[in-house]
Amino acid sequence: MFTLFFVQGHEQVYANSRYSDPDGCLSCHAYKGLDYIDEFGVMRSATIDSSHYASSLHGSVPCKDCHREVVDYPHEVENTEADCSESCHIEEPSKGVKYSHDVIHEEMVKSVHEGGWYKGLTGGNRLEEIETEQDPSCRRCHSNTLYIAETQLEQFKADFDHAETECGNCHQGQAWMGQFGGHILRRLVGRRWNNQENNDMCIACHGDLDKMRDVEQEDPETLEKHSPSDRFVHSADSYAKTLHGRLIVDGSAYGASCIDCHSPEGWKHEIRAFTDPQSASHPDNLPKTCGQSDCHGYAKKPGNEGFTLTDMHDMSLLSLTRMHKPFQAEALFESKWFWSSWPLLLAGLVFAISSAIWWIGFRHVKKIIPIVGGDRFERVMIGRKSKAKRKTAAKGAAVKKAPKPRAEVTEKAVIAETGATQVSGDTKQKEKSEASGESNAKQLKTNINQEDNGV
Repeated sequence: MFTLFFVQGHEQVYANSRYSDPDGCLSCHAYKGLDYIDEFGVMRSATIDSSHYASSLHGSVPCKDCHREVVDYPHEVENTEADCSESCHIEEPSKGVKYSHDVIHEEMVKSVHEGGWYKGLTGGNRLEEIETEQDPSCRRCHSNTLYIAETQLEQFKADFDHAETECGNCHQGQAWMGQFGGHILRRLVGRRWNNQENNDMCIACHGDLDKMRDVEQEDPETLEKHSPSDRFVHSADSYAKTLHGRLIVDGSAYGASCIDCHSPEGWKHEIRAFTDPQSASHPDNLPKTCGQSDCHGYAKKPGNEGFTLTDMHDMSLLSLTRMHKPFQAEALFESKWFWSSWPLLLAGLVFAISSAIWWIGFRHVKKIIPIVGGDRFERVMIGRKSKAKRKTAAKGAAVKKAPKPRAEVTEKAVIAETGATQVSGDTKQKEKSEASGESNAKQLKTNINQEDNGV
């Protein structure tokens, strides 16, 4: 009896899977080959893969919960419009209340993306949205993907390899494993499982430089429209150069994604401008944002305010050549590369002027000694006195040693060669005069003596 009860109870667990198409839409849309070309010349398909849809995020949501204007068959394309802000007819598993996107829409209207489409969405106006709207819509960032993305499937199987054993012993059937099992396990995994996917949604737009240059921003005070700055245009590029961006690319769980910093709370849609006092990226709120769980807890402590002011979109991380119109005044004055190049420009200007002076006045001089460092080189390297000492020594020698006449120098040379005694020119003339006078006196004395003898 106990065995029979166990078998019956066990068989009840293997109940039929939930039928997720109560409106009968898959009676037509499950057929393959429902392709057609729309008025824009784009090939479109009305075929829906039932197994793929059952395992998707909206797999447990009846079609008419979103496409509420479809009441007749066949229906017009215009009647398939969807409003993502309307309440849904399903009950949220954890609280037992009807799930609604109203709270998400309330966050969106407070964000910088408030102009994005959220109602009137059809397959036919997708191209119109892409070409005319600058703000993202619900479907531009989100799609009805599988509960477990294909890129994460291998890691999911490794982390939850017990899903088909422990859970599958009781719960079986494609609907449960695809919808409810996937939904529950995906909640356990969470969006933080792969931050690269979070960033990919942001980079899909912010990484497109041409699209970002076409964005019109509104001044919060004057309400005037203006073109975005290069800092805004290159925000994805500058973030990729930071440590957070590199960690996420390498698959590390320690990197902070765009949403972690710009919208860390709520449903992750309230992304405000950094100038907004309620923004998570406002300077006054950075200690709380940077100090959130599993991040920089010390950022909340007084004295660490300087750390929170680290610029995560610093333009100096990028090369000047990647900037759009780099020689515009606004772009130059915002570039740290421009200001840091001034010392190099001044050094180059001094070098050019010095080269011109040398070319004009000193290029014919055989010996060239550099102005800066020349004396030290001569004194230390070749043992020569400095230029100043050589000038001082030359002046001292000129004062001590007066110049002599050329004739005297010649006479000295002659005396030195003949070995004669050094006599000046004046002394020789005097001796000659004295000798002549003495001879005349002797002649006069002789004449007088002759006259006396004759008497």
